[in-house]
Amino acid sequence: MGDKVFVAFTMDCERIRRYSPPGGPESWELSERAIRGFVQVLEDNGLSGTFFIVPETAMRHRDLWLELKERGFELALHYHPQSFRNGEWRDYLGGYSYEEQKMQLSEAIKDWSRALGMRPESFRPGNFSANDHTFRVLYDLGFRQGSVSSPERNLPKYKAVWVGANPYPHHVSPTNRLVEGNLEFFEIPVTVDRDKRVWNGKNALELRVEMAELDDHRETVDKWLQHLVENDIPIKHVVALTHNVFDYSDRMSEMRKRLEGIINYVYRFSDVYGLNVIPSTIKQIHMAVHEKDYISTKES
Repeated sequence: MGDKVFVAFTMDCERIRRYSPPGGPESWELSERAIRGFVQVLEDNGLSGTFFIVPETAMRHRDLWLELKERGFELALHYHPQSFRNGEWRDYLGGYSYEEQKMQLSEAIKDWSRALGMRPESFRPGNFSANDHTFRVLYDLGFRQGSVSSPERNLPKYKAVWVGANPYPHHVSPTNRLVEGNLEFFEIPVTVDRDKRVWNGKNALELRVEMAELDDHRETVDKWLQHLVENDIPIKHVVALTHNVFDYSDRMSEMRKRLEGIINYVYRFSDVYGLNVIPSTIKQIHMAVHEKDYISTKES
């Protein structure tokens, strides 16, 4: 059996579009169908994952979230300033100071925790928006892992500049979001193809279901796993993402077929490169690294 590759499928769960300037599902009914369909596909393929949930959506789907927690999925905090409460914060998270980020996220944690009866331990910002204060804020608020970065994203409009960011799982620096450090916050970036660009060249192609056709995702998975093996990257990972705006319960929908195709390619190319797929949540990847459970499983 080969080296382990930790595979986490994630979904950013937004408030409905009416109350979410950055975007969201058309209705709460669509949101629930998206979540349940996504779960069905993952479970049918022996996978797990993490839901990054804004506070209002945590409250709206409370019973569903608690059910999914019992089924092994991770519940984590997602945050857009513009869609939080009454929308008084207009900028993206990376546009705020340490104190402003800490204040906003403290309030978001309160609402999220009140809805679900637990504190979130993992985090992803809306639009991958962050600055050099963000990781320190997250650590100081008790977060210990997240999927905060999209390597090579260069979108100053969203305060989301990740050019040169470490693309592998790593402990972060408290003062520089782009480099490895010794802060006890473990960053697990979304998987990207750094050679392919979208959005007028401002973003690397992410393993985001809705971002590209299946053939493009096939190439991303193939190249990424080959890269991990050929460069002997010690902590091998794949993080895919999507949003709660697509009806994944519809077996004939394009997005469901695309999701199923990505999963098929993850398994297929893991086999090609001699990798053992470890279904994971974001927190579970961190815990495996903490316990040094990412070492090769090859027989001696």
